[in-house]
Amino acid sequence: PYPEIRLANGPSRCQGRVEILYNGSWGTVCDDDWDIVDANVVCRQLGCGHAIVLPAAMTFGQGSGPIFLDNVDCKGREAALSECWSHGWGIHNCYHYEDVAVVCNEFSPTQASEGPTSRTLTASVQDGESDGSIRLVSGTDTCRGRVEIFYRGNWGTVCDDDWGLSDASVVCKQVGCGQALDYKSNAYFGYGTGRILLDNVNCDGSEPFLSACYSLGWGIHNCGHHEDAGVICTGLDTSTITSFTTSVALDYEETLTATATAATDGRDQPSRATEVVTTGLFTFEQESDGVRLANGNGSCRGRVEVRHRGTWGTVCDDDWDFPDAQVVCRQLGCGAALAATVLGSFGYGSGPVLLDNVGCGGGEARLADCFHLGWGQHNCGHHEDAGVICRGESGSEPGRERGTQCWGEHGQGLPPGLPHPIPSAGSVRLVNGSHRCEGRVEMFYLSQWGTVCDDAWDLRDTKVVCRQLGCGHAVAAWGEARYGQGTGYIFLDNLKCKGHEPSLLRCSHIRWDVHNCDHSEDAGAVCGIL
Repeated sequence: PYPEIRLANGPSRCQGRVEILYNGSWGTVCDDDWDIVDANVVCRQLGCGHAIVLPAAMTFGQGSGPIFLDNVDCKGREAALSECWSHGWGIHNCYHYEDVAVVCNEFSPTQASEGPTSRTLTASVQDGESDGSIRLVSGTDTCRGRVEIFYRGNWGTVCDDDWGLSDASVVCKQVGCGQALDYKSNAYFGYGTGRILLDNVNCDGSEPFLSACYSLGWGIHNCGHHEDAGVICTGLDTSTITSFTTSVALDYEETLTATATAATDGRDQPSRATEVVTTGLFTFEQESDGVRLANGNGSCRGRVEVRHRGTWGTVCDDDWDFPDAQVVCRQLGCGAALAATVLGSFGYGSGPVLLDNVGCGGGEARLADCFHLGWGQHNCGHHEDAGVICRGESGSEPGRERGTQCWGEHGQGLPPGLPHPIPSAGSVRLVNGSHRCEGRVEMFYLSQWGTVCDDAWDLRDTKVVCRQLGCGHAVAAWGEARYGQGTGYIFLDNLKCKGHEPSLLRCSHIRWDVHNCDHSEDAGAVCGIL
């Protein structure tokens, strides 16, 4: 009696891209005004219970064929999607990157006793490991590290989208490491390898193991390994959690007081075992007195590293800009700053990320005098290590003899005799379109133009490009080399812009030398013309 619907390209019949049959053809539904009420009608029509979540656009890929419904507005009691209000069959202003998808809880009213069909709790065992087994990797002990999960014979990672303390608490409990102290994102414990097995994990904290929590399903994600999730657990089998204050006498005659949350065994004072855990939680506010540049083939360029309490670490590139570089160059006696570099341009550092959201005015004597979040406070990974390029003590620009000058986000330090300024790193252009605000997206980086992969490419990414170019609003985000295949490097993949970033380089993405694309996947954009 009602037009047939289905959920396509998902791991089961109860999750996937929404498609509806009309006049003998399958078509999709646009996401304008789509909400959980509409999704519930779809799940009920399919006998799949109710909707759990509205997946991000293109989680289950783009559809093809007609877009049949737009601005769907269900009241919730409808027996079928076709009974809900919409603009009418085939009337829309959408593209397939706006195709809606649904994840249902997969309980049919007539089959409730059978339980979920997408996740089985009877794990298959292989080499002593079973599906859903957890291990923590690359931490300083066995109770902290990158979260890795076992599935069908292989270890994989967990994406940090929606990752939080309740998820971390389930992991810590599962591996016998007590309570969760912290959850980590942005590959805090380094990049994993292999498949990304879980994304958008959402535990309530009571689950016995991580695979029992809600997620998009095994292997369904829109992430890169720069988003690998991690945890820090207490490492103790604890009976209580208590907060206490302690003082520590340091060997250089300075006493610091810190409040720490740590596990105790129920006595009034922390046990000796507890004190070992607690020492790692103190935040010391001693000023750093050292800065150096690493991996730059010269003393006046490189990755910025700072020393704090005897340990060298890196600086995150959040808010990193030219005034910050000026301070570093002056502090090192390296003359004027030529550029502030981001995204690990001088390689990935190691050790802690010591500074984040640095905000210098440009006149400070030392980097440590500038605003920052506090020593060791950050939400970064080493793929975001900041760097600088300084003019050098002699006033000659480093690298001039090699002809590699292409810096100058601020137009400084360019070699003489060039007919046109060299674009700055991160500049974009649109190629092969009908006007300057349409075409294949290309970005200038590492002294050359390259392309952007269409994985996860959507209108929010296009919005950033349009703003960078001084064009109008974003009209369309195209994939599959609609404007022809480019050449050279593919610099960006799995872009996840929120839409407000000043440049594509500021959006979350997989680093330039890691991608699974070729030029048949070059992204394109259409902007309005102002």
